[in-house]
Parts: sequence; C-alpha cells; structure tokens
Amino acid sequence: MRLPTLAKIVCTIGPSSWDEKSINAMAVEGMNVARINASFADFAELDRVASLIRRVAPKTTIMLDSMGHKIRVTGFEEDRKVNDGDKVILMPAGDEKLLKGYIATTYSNLYKFVKPGNDILIDDGNISLEVVEVKGKEVICKVKAGGVIKRRKTVNVPNVHLEFPGLNDKDRGDIKFAVDNHFDLVSASFIRNREDVMLVKEVVGDSGLKIFSKVEDWEGVKNFDEILEVSDGIMVARGDMGVELPIEKIPMLQKQFIKKCREAGKPVIVATQMLESMKDNIRPTRAEVTDVANAVLDGADMLMLSAETSTGKHPIESVRTMCTVIKESQKMHEVDILHTRTSASEEGDALCRTVAEITEDIDIKTVIVLSRSGRTLASLARHRLKVPIWGATNNPLLARQFNLYFGTHGLLIPSFASEKSEVTKQVVGGVYSKGHLDLDDKIAIISGNPVYDKSSNSILEIVTAKEALG
Repeated sequence: MRLPTLAKIVCTIGPSSWDEKSINAMAVEGMNVARINASFADFAELDRVASLIRRVAPKTTIMLDSMGHKIRVTGFEEDRKVNDGDKVILMPAGDEKLLKGYIATTYSNLYKFVKPGNDILIDDGNISLEVVEVKGKEVICKVKAGGVIKRRKTVNVPNVHLEFPGLNDKDRGDIKFAVDNHFDLVSASFIRNREDVMLVKEVVGDSGLKIFSKVEDWEGVKNFDEILEVSDGIMVARGDMGVELPIEKIPMLQKQFIKKCREAGKPVIVATQMLESMKDNIRPTRAEVTDVANAVLDGADMLMLSAETSTGKHPIESVRTMCTVIKESQKMHEVDILHTRTSASEEGDALCRTVAEITEDIDIKTVIVLSRSGRTLASLARHRLKVPIWGATNNPLLARQFNLYFGTHGLLIPSFASEKSEVTKQVVGGVYSKGHLDLDDKIAIISGNPVYDKSSNSILEIVTAKEALG
C-alpha cells in the first residue's frame, strides 16, 4: 500500500500548472491543497482554475489566497536600474513624473507615514532605500543597495505603521466569490490584529469556509496570540516576514508559531522558498531539503510550494520531491502529547490524549473519527500521531477540510442516520477499499455518545478491520 504523507502539501496553481495534465499529476504525486492566488486573477480566472481542479482532482482542498494590502512599484514599462548612492523619488501612482529617478507606488499615502532614516525595501529586500527627505508627496530616498527594479515588485516599510482599510474592496469581492463558489478556505494576507480577522469573518458568515490568517509583518507577529484566537488556522508567511523583521528571527518565530497552533488545535502552514531553486533546477539544494525536513519535525501541518509549482519549470517534480522528503522525515517524528485545551469538549480533549497514548502502546494501524464538526479530529491531530487519522463525515466541505490537519484524511459517507454498527462498517470499508488496511489490523474508532444524545465524540472502541466489517 502507498504510504500517505502525514504533513500535507499545498501547491500554488499558476501558468506552469493550471492545465489538466499537471493538476492530475500533482494530485497523484501528493498535492493535498491547491492554492489560487487572487492577486493576479479576476473572477473568470478564479472560476476557470477552481472548476478545473474540482473536475480533475475532486478531493483536493481549494484555497483562495487574498491580495491584502501589499504595496507594489508601478508606473513604468521597462525595468529601472539603480546604483548604490543614487537618488530615487517615490510618488503615489498617477502622480509620478516622467523623469529619471521617479518611481510610483500603489500606496498613495506613503509620504504621510515615513520620515528620514526609515528604510524602504523593494523586491523582497533585494533593493534597499533610505528615506532622506519628504517633500509634499515626494519621498526622496538614497539607494543603499542597488539593482534592477522590475514592474509590480513588492515594497516593504519595516517598523512603520501604515494605515490601510482592514479589508479592501478587491479582497472583499474575492472572498465573497470563494464563499459563493464553495472554496474550502481563504488565506487572508497581511493580517495585523484581531479586528482584521473579524472583517474577513463578516464576509465568510456561516458558510463554513475556514479562515487562515497570514502572519507576515511585524504587527502580525506582535499580535499573534489574538490573531490565532479568532482564526481557523495560520500561515507562517516567511517571505514578507523575513523582509519586515530581522531575518535571523524567522526560524525561531516559525517554531514558536507552530507550537502555539498545535496547543490550540489549529492547523499551521509553513510557506515561502521551501524548494525555491526548483523553479529552475530539477533538484533542490541540500539546505532546502533540510528546511522541509525541519518543518516536518517542528510539527507543521502543511508545507507550501509557491513559485515552484506556479511559474517554475518543474512543478510535478517539485511535488514529488517534497513528498519524498516528508515521508523520510516523518519516520523520525515522535508523538508529542499536549495538555492545553482546544475548541473540543473537555471530555473530547481528554479522550484524544488517551488515544494518542494508546497508539504508542498498541499496534494500531489507523484511527477513525466519526465527525460532524471536526473539533475532535483537530484535537487528536495536534498530538502528531504516527498513524493516519480518517475523519468520516457526511459534509463534503468538512471532508475536504480534513486535508488541512497533520496525518488526517477525509472520508465522505452518505449519512449518520443508520445504526452505529452500519456507519462504522461503511467507514472501515471505505478505508479498507483504499488499500490502507489489512483485515487483521487494529483500528481505534472514536464516535458520539448515544446515551444522552450528545454531539461530542466520547466513545472509543478498538477493533480489527475484520470485526468492524462483520
């Protein structure tokens, strides 16, 4: 039988991968979640790509990645070269003068918030400017580290609070589109505080769409705990974070954020440059392989491929490589039982700790959770079991969202209305038919309590597959 990865793989879909053959191949190689970046897509493109994924890989979870308040350079057609010591003047888009040295930005109020001595970083910090004077709307800068400024590259202003609307019109429209078209989750960019998450929640409503907050600037880092409290999950977006903060802080922040997400029973994605060199090369660097392995051992639920699968030359090989590294790394990971509370019931959290301990003492091949809400499954997954967890549900959205947790897989069943023995038989039969069980394998099954008609999962049974199948 094919061993599934415990940590999941998120693939960004783009020109290199948005054809039917590539999407099917990536799903076969290990893609669990398909990320569609709304920054570069209109509704027609979002619909085309999402519809293709649903048709070709229907069990794949679909993520919409919102644009957020990212600032970019604009207003010129040809690349601009700047040298160390040059003077560069930044202007609001539409106000730029067609003179050498003027560069427009998409943030019209930059001049209101920066002052002499502030750094302004372009293209993920590859080009560094220092503000020397603000004159009207002109931000006059000296080039500290030069290079070629390309169209639409990003602009970061570390340690300066810039005022943005909590949710811009494009993000609001894109998130509503995701809700209306049954996407599974949205990763909301540049979340700075609790209030930013609540604005996204207003658009999502009671649709069931999960909200992952992207922590990628110094304000998001500072307010991480309050952001986590109201989010369904977190993306550790190391790209902008590594520009906004001293780069040496990123590894420790990654470890801290993963641990906090696990304690809360909320999934966490590690993103940015995991196999970056595979944009051009058929093999990754040794450092990239080590980065992927360390993210698995840190306990990340998901690892993300960005340009590697969206614009790179080797999208399928990138997924295959990441899958191979994850499988090798997960051989070394250890069950890590936590005692913090999650959104599950007190009994549910306690039961999940017990199940995690049992899988260490008894040769259990898989755990099955009969789930209506996913809370018990999330509580169990955070202990990072060495065996797969199957979440059985009659909710198609929830079944796909189970892909978001470490070691978990969704299994769609017709109904919970049958006798419990019949439901169990359906579920075990479904797992068995996928080739992940032998008849003599032991299974732990967590199901609801029928005595008081409680919705929380609080019954544990340990049976062989043969016994469950009758």
